[in-house]
Amino acid sequence: MKPEGIAEELSGAFAGARGLLSNLLDLFGLEARRAGLMLVLMLACGVIGAVLTVAGWIGLLAALVMWAVARGIEWPAALGTVALANAAAAGLFFWLCARASRDLAFPATRRELRPKRLELV
Repeated sequence: MKPEGIAEELSGAFAGARGLLSNLLDLFGLEARRAGLMLVLMLACGVIGAVLTVAGWIGLLAALVMWAVARGIEWPAALGTVALANAAAAGLFFWLCARASRDLAFPATRRELRPKRLELV
């Protein structure tokens, strides 16, 4: 084989590899742009969903107060009862969240990785 033939083959192989890498980087860039747009869409949908959920919850509480007033309960008592029930539910959820956070520290893994004391037999 001639040295020029080997050089041409290597040049062609490098050009092909460079083209493949360029195509992969283009694909990666397009997918990254699409992923960014989808993340923005997901965040927007989450915010809108949260706002609609809060609006629905407030409407449900207002309907509950109106129902209680229609049954003869005074406005302050109805509003106070609904507010206290809402605060109690919020407190329960915060307590559950704090309790669930204990498992975030990987307690079993840390226990297994902790050096064990030597036991004398």
